[in-house]
Amino acid sequence: MPEKTERSNCRFTVQRTPDGKPTVVIQLYQETIPQLKNSAVGFDLLGGMRPEAAQKLADMLNEHVLDIFVTVKIADTPSA
Repeated sequence: MPEKTERSNCRFTVQRTPDGKPTVVIQLYQETIPQLKNSAVGFDLLGGMRPEAAQKLADMLNEHVLDIFVTVKIADTPSA
């Protein structure tokens, strides 16, 4: 099956869960990936991660990650 890759520039932010645990969340600059529209992508961190360490991780990702991408398989169209 053929594949199609969609990309978007992004940044990483630290947010807190309702119980106060830090998480790292990906925020897209544009909505150029239809599969992620109305979705949130993030990372649960290991227990005991302090908010300062989570922020340091997000800062490091922002310095080194260019964009996020999603590759989807395109269904074959039936031949006529």
